[in-house]
This record gives sequence, structure tokens and C-alpha cells, in this order.
Amino acid sequence: MMIYLIPVLTALTLLAAAAAFYQIQVRRGNVSDRLRRVVDGGGEEPEETHTLETADAPLPFFGRLVSFLGWLLPGQIFSETLQWELAQAGYRNIDSRKVFAGARVLCMLILGLSTALICLNIHRSPQETLTLTLLGVVVGYYLPMMFVRSRQSKRQMEITLSLPDALDLLVICVEAGQGLNAALLKVGRETELNSKALSEELRTVNNEMRAGITRTQALRNFALRTGVDEVRALVAVMIQSDRFGTSIAKALRTHAESLRTRRRQRAEETARKAPVKLVFPLVFCIFPELLVVILAPGMLQLFRALSKMVE
Repeated sequence: MMIYLIPVLTALTLLAAAAAFYQIQVRRGNVSDRLRRVVDGGGEEPEETHTLETADAPLPFFGRLVSFLGWLLPGQIFSETLQWELAQAGYRNIDSRKVFAGARVLCMLILGLSTALICLNIHRSPQETLTLTLLGVVVGYYLPMMFVRSRQSKRQMEITLSLPDALDLLVICVEAGQGLNAALLKVGRETELNSKALSEELRTVNNEMRAGITRTQALRNFALRTGVDEVRALVAVMIQSDRFGTSIAKALRTHAESLRTRRRQRAEETARKAPVKLVFPLVFCIFPELLVVILAPGMLQLFRALSKMVE
């Protein structure tokens, strides 16, 4: 049995090594691209390079086609909760809910029809065909939300890791004499190379305050769009300082220290989880090959010796 598992385990080992090599190359490419942008920029970027995508930007042709299917799910189109969830994933277009609902309908149709055709081709019974088709429809209904959740977690982690550095820069700008609006705009520009998501959110806050929204409501919208606990705590500190007239620089400095402590603790927690995560590849992908390499010569000699004794 072990002999048959060796090719499978070897393939899994090679696949894991290829995935790790790919991740290293992608991260190295991202770092090189960021350094190249810094060197080529040479300083302050022009104002027009910081334009944000507006909420009423026109959808591409395929997006408009998919949005027509969204009217089959009117509850999704007019859902405020879905609007904030899509904003947390980075989709702030006014028609994003229509596209999401249309994507759900499209996935349901594709997976349901594909499952039914496959079941008919392999001559399954009507009960099995109906059950598998319903299962495909259910999977198609939840598949777009799984994609949105994945984008949310990735974006929230990016914002969480970049927030302490951005907050330090915000403290420096405020203590240098800049107003909060100008400091947010400056930090949004400077953090674009480190975190594009955080840069967009900070500049959105500044644009909302320019449009006439109160600072408190703009900061609360910032917390709702990100869905990050650290951002909620930061917004609460800024609103409290603005309401009671206390020094916002001192409050931000104290909060920045707490965020750096949390980031260090999160890194320590991740490092302590590494030995547990290495158990599976060590036991199932490395140890069997080592046992075969170490014990195979001795086992072959033993088999030959026993076969000669039998003869």
C-alpha cells in the first residue's frame, strides 16, 4: 500500500514546492514593482494620478448584461446590508448589487444545467438527477458570496497590516500643524504604494467631507466600508476627540502604539502556529519518502537473503 502512495505523496510535495516558489516570486515582483514606482516617481505624484473610481462609473458591456439577470432577485438589489458587504470587498459602484445578483442567477443556471446534463449523459435515475441538480443550484447561489467573502478577508487583512504605519504618518502630519482633512489626504497619497485599499478609503473620507458630509458621519462610513475592528476603534477615538475637544494628536499617538502592539502579537501568534501547520506536510509528504529511501536498500537485501534461504 505504501508503494502506491509514494507517487501521490511525491506529487503533493512537488505541488506544494511549486506553490511556495510561485508565492515567493509574486511577492518579489510586488516589492520590485513598488521600488520601481518609488524611484521613477521621484517625489510627489501629480494630483490627477490620485483620482478615485466614482460610484456611478459605467459598467462594461458584460457587466450590464449580467446586471439584467439581477432583477430576478429583487431582494438582493435593494439590500443595504449587501451594499456594505460589497463595499468591504472593494466594490463601490452603484450597480454592484445588480451585478452581484445577476452573477448569482448566472451561476445557478450554469451549475444547475451542467449538473443536469452530466447526470443525463451518465444515465442517472430521475431522483438522483433532481437531487444533484438542486445541489448544483445551491452551490451556484452561494458561490458569488464565497468570492466576496474571500475578497473581504484579503482586503481587511491588507488594511489591518498597513493601518499602524499610516496612523504614525497621520500623527506626524497632525503634529506638524496640518488639519485633519489635509492630513488624511496626505496619508492617503503616501500609503498608496503600501496599501491601495487603505489609500482609497482615506481619500474617500476626505472627498465625503469635501462634499458636505459631517466628519463624524464620514468616519463612521469609513468604519462600515472596511469592516475592520482596528478601524472601528480608530474612528471611535477620532470622534471622541473631536466631540470633547481634546488633543487628537495625543489620542492618535496612543492608539498607534496599541495598534503596533497588536500587530506584534499577531505576528507572534502566526509564528507559533507554524509548527502545527507543518505537521501535515511532514507526516504525509516528507516522512514516507524518507522511510522509503532509508529502508528500501535494507528491505531489498533482506528479501534477497530470504529468497536464497528458501531456495
